[in-house]
Amino acid sequence: MFDIEKSIQAFEDFVKKYDMSNDMISLKYYHTFRVVEQSLNICKSLNLSEEDTNIAFLIALLHDIGRFEQGKRFGTFIDSKSMDHGEFGCKLLFEEGLIRKFIEDDKYDEIIRKAIYYHNKFAIEEDLSERELLHSKIIRDADKIDIIHNVVNLGHIKLNDDDSEISDEVKEDFLSERSVHYSHKRTKNDSVMTMLGFVFDLNFEYSYRYFKDNDFINKMFSNLKNKDIFEEYVNRLNEYIEGKCNDVRDKVLSQKYRKW
Repeated sequence: MFDIEKSIQAFEDFVKKYDMSNDMISLKYYHTFRVVEQSLNICKSLNLSEEDTNIAFLIALLHDIGRFEQGKRFGTFIDSKSMDHGEFGCKLLFEEGLIRKFIEDDKYDEIIRKAIYYHNKFAIEEDLSERELLHSKIIRDADKIDIIHNVVNLGHIKLNDDDSEISDEVKEDFLSERSVHYSHKRTKNDSVMTMLGFVFDLNFEYSYRYFKDNDFINKMFSNLKNKDIFEEYVNRLNEYIEGKCNDVRDKVLSQKYRKW
């Protein structure tokens, strides 16, 4: 089944093909292991089985495997200007057979494939089983947690705001408590709202508590120049997170998924 040490060594062997002195490559290397850590924390919060915890570990280890070639080939991590790194990662793993370097058993391939495929999409489609959906949600939350960690603590991703307006469609998305759709972005401040709106796509109480305990939203706000533009939205987000921290749905989920 799972040989965690073998999987880690396979990842290290894969990364050796790339230049770790390149900031883009090293960024994704360390990002990967922070996402692994967050995925395991989410699994623990849900009381998941050892089997599902190992699946989540492997998904997190492999979720950005397409980023390394993307960075090397295109010099950008903007999918719209290069390639969809989730889809490319799935191609490497499941069409070219790289997955067998990480796990010999093909029993979990479809769970892993769908989670990696959907981890960077705007939304998860409805064709997933309950278990596939669970793991897709885990990796999406863990990934977003570390992206915001990068924004507020490492400075790898910049929040570039200016005096531009926030587009009406972006406001509508945000005030309806849903993620900002990429097609609605028109201005720099729309991009800031998109980053803030990550909160609306979180799935687990652990994730909301992590945002709250690390004061992510207020730290992002403190880095903005034009605070008056965003104050209303930041206050709404803090209220939203506070409410989600009291949500008991994860406790129900943790019982539900013990059947596996």
